[in-house]
Amino acid sequence: MSGMYRSNFFPKQPESQNEIGLMETQNTIKSKVPEKCFTCAKRAPVVSFFSNLTLAVFKMSVGYLMGSNGLFADGIHSLSDVVATTGVIVSLKISDIGDDERYPYGRGKVEFISCIFVYSVLFIIAILILTKAIYSIYSGDLKVPGLISLFAAVVSVIANLILYRLESCAGSAVHSPAIIANSNENKADMLSSLAVILGIIGSNLGYTYCDPLAAVIVGLIILHTAITLGWKAIEALVDTSLPVKKLKMLNEIILGVKGIERVNYIKSRQIGKHYWLDVEIQVSPDLLVREGDIILQVVKYELMKISDRVKDAVVILACRNPQDRLLSEEKAKFA
Repeated sequence: MSGMYRSNFFPKQPESQNEIGLMETQNTIKSKVPEKCFTCAKRAPVVSFFSNLTLAVFKMSVGYLMGSNGLFADGIHSLSDVVATTGVIVSLKISDIGDDERYPYGRGKVEFISCIFVYSVLFIIAILILTKAIYSIYSGDLKVPGLISLFAAVVSVIANLILYRLESCAGSAVHSPAIIANSNENKADMLSSLAVILGIIGSNLGYTYCDPLAAVIVGLIILHTAITLGWKAIEALVDTSLPVKKLKMLNEIILGVKGIERVNYIKSRQIGKHYWLDVEIQVSPDLLVREGDIILQVVKYELMKISDRVKDAVVILACRNPQDRLLSEEKAKFA
């Protein structure tokens, strides 16, 4: 028989305070994230939604009236932010429902689906902006935008900088992929507005191709953001493992527990803000059942206390020799 053993219980009467400490699980390990960060994380997408909607209408209107292709394209970029933020708000509502019998790992992956939706929209927007801007350059349809458009672009830079800092702080604090994705989108919008500023200044100095060229730069920034960050969301959705460095760190922590001979495997998955770990450790077949169970508790405790992002850790015990098995308390009396 295989020497496989899974810990599903804790001793009812711990013999020492040390054992009690080792028996702590995720239910007794409180999050270190301040409550105000969770409150901010709930409000940030709503603030971003209305801010981007206002910026989109403002920039598209001014860009159209002042004849600025770059600013109009930047307005479309902000409009895509509105769509993206809507997806973020919905995904956060769903992921916060938690786990149940049907979804034992929770609904956190909805956040990654939201990210893919966000970046898919951005990809399409980028292609449309690039097509229109390149056509304007080749057709010679070049106009000098009014200076009011320069003011609008400056307002956009300031507003997107504030939104980026707000959502970046909130998303990093609560480890939300969806909020972080939205903050990166505001950062891209800020950079594209800077390009628009240069384009408007260049056009007013006599280089009329600078404004549509700024639109091209805006499109390329959006395209780069959509491809790079969208790919990361896809990797997270298909359960990409933790980085090698972090796996090595986990391996060292586990081997630091007395009685463990080797780590057979460490598997991980990210679901929204949290990680789930599956670990198999190898021990001597001469261990008592109680000894083996205490080792499992220690390993789980050490893994759970690494970060509040570790939602759960399933630890499996395997004997050195598959033909052996752990001795029970009763058999140990006759050994």
